[in-house]
Amino acid sequence: MNENNENTQESKNASKRKKKNIAVLVIMFLLLVCLFIVQCQLDKIKQEAQQKAQETELEARQKHILDSLRRLEQAKADSLANAEAARIADSLRLADSARVADSIRVADSLASLKPEINKDSLRHVRDSIKHVRDSIAAADKARNDSLAAVADSLAKVEKARLDSLEKKRVQDSIRAADQAPPSAEIVPPSGRYYDPIKLKVKCDEIKCKTFLSIGDTLNPVEAGKAVEYNKTGSVFYFAEDSVGNRTKWEEAKYDMASDNVCGKNAYPVPVGGKTVCVDAYEYPNEADATPRDMVSQEQAEELCKQAGKHLCSIDEWQAACRGKDKTRFSYGDGYKQNKCNTNTKAMKRSGRKEQCRSWFGMYDMNGNLWEWTSTKSKDHPNMFLVAGGAWNTNNESKCTDSKFSFYPQNQYPSVGFRCCK
Repeated sequence: MNENNENTQESKNASKRKKKNIAVLVIMFLLLVCLFIVQCQLDKIKQEAQQKAQETELEARQKHILDSLRRLEQAKADSLANAEAARIADSLRLADSARVADSIRVADSLASLKPEINKDSLRHVRDSIKHVRDSIAAADKARNDSLAAVADSLAKVEKARLDSLEKKRVQDSIRAADQAPPSAEIVPPSGRYYDPIKLKVKCDEIKCKTFLSIGDTLNPVEAGKAVEYNKTGSVFYFAEDSVGNRTKWEEAKYDMASDNVCGKNAYPVPVGGKTVCVDAYEYPNEADATPRDMVSQEQAEELCKQAGKHLCSIDEWQAACRGKDKTRFSYGDGYKQNKCNTNTKAMKRSGRKEQCRSWFGMYDMNGNLWEWTSTKSKDHPNMFLVAGGAWNTNNESKCTDSKFSFYPQNQYPSVGFRCCK
């Protein structure tokens, strides 16, 4: 029993010794690792110190080399200056002697520097100096380019400013010289219409803005583009030119009727308590057609009869021309040459003058061609009245005149006709 206990105790002691040995070995291994790390760090520090010392030594040598080069350049410059002075003061022989002496001194200086200058280091220094000079030159070029760009930008800004001032000066001069407002007109003009229309205000100047307002003058809108319109009432409009001159508000009145009992290209006109359908255009009563001239009054009556109509009487013609307000011209009471084809050199196609429209819808009743009527002249019973004037007349083209008459069998280049029904 005691022997077993002793064996057990020895086993435990052996196990403890083994563990102690292992622990000692581990500790020794760790110490070795630490020593290795420390040695590595020391080697690294030593290498860095050596490298730094080498760099410091290299910098010192480079500085020494640069100083030597500067001294050499200065000595060379001084020698050249002395040589030049000697050449001026003395003869060519003395100058040659001075140059020889200078050459000897330079050679001696170079010889004295040779032990101290490493060729590779000198080449590296020269390359570094060249690189620095190139960098400085590039920086100077970039700065000069930048300054040039800034100068160009400033020049452009200044030019734009001067151009703007000049433009304003010209506009002010034009504004001071031009005090006359433009002329505005609305198309189609005032009158009775049976289909929706598109309103547009026109101006007699190129750079001109136009405006219209429906019903009153409170809500003007630009009228450069056509505005759809389809109701009875007033439309107000004006124009403004590029320098601020503007027209007064003008009014156009429209009567949008619902039923045209007269058919195509003819419209009803009240005459003496009855309704007469009057052609919208001079014969052959087609928009943009060439009106028939060189026709006698007798031929005109026959052509209207063939169309199922009759040649208009002076009363029918004047009622259609004067409109509901009984104006002197189809467009108003005052003569305006540009409204109809008057005081020109030739007749125009039917309806080309948009403003030359009477209230009831008849075109070219003033100017373009005189028009035969079926009414005889009171002063000349053998003649028939003509009305409306022609392209070569002025204010004789008014609706109210009934004093012009021609022989019915004659044909004239400025006389046409229209039919009624």
